[in-house]
Parts: sequence; structure tokens; C-alpha cells
Amino acid sequence: MKTPIVKKPCKDCPFRKDTLKGWLGEDRMTEFLNADSFICHKTTGGTLRDRKQCAGHMLMKGHENAFVRHAARMNEDLGLRGAELVFDTKQACIDHHS
Repeated sequence: MKTPIVKKPCKDCPFRKDTLKGWLGEDRMTEFLNADSFICHKTTGGTLRDRKQCAGHMLMKGHENAFVRHAARMNEDLGLRGAELVFDTKQACIDHHS
């Protein structure tokens, strides 16, 4: 079965350190970071079957992300890559977007 995730943050991922400064604003980014999971913005079109979990969100939140927790319970290696691309803390991400 194909795992419904993006494995590495895309070049436009809002959780990347090199994303456009101030792009989303403090409130929107706080909302994203408070979510249990997050669908990659590049997969929101089409059907539910086409949607995938965002690598940036999973990497930033770790076990605070519901999909990461579920995979860990199932002993599923998600094969996520690119942790060095995303912000180290939620506050740093929020500050960047503010």
C-alpha cells in the first residue's frame, strides 16, 4: 500500500526556513502549527485519494503530528527527509511568517 505522504518538504513548503518571509502571517502559521495534521498544499486539488500529508509539518511537529504518531504505533518508517530544511522550533517559524 502506498503511504499517503510527501517524503520531503517541497520548495514552497511553508515550514521551510527559506520560504518567503512574512508570507502567511502570525495567525495563519500559528493555526497550521496547532493542527494535528496538515495536507500538503500541492495535493489539495482532486479527490481525497490524491491528498498527502505535508512532510514539513510532520518534520516540525514530530510526534505532535497525528500521522507520525499513528505510523510509530504501526512501526511504519515514513522515510521523511529534509529535516534540515524546516525550522527548528515552532516559534522560529511563527516569527518568520509574522
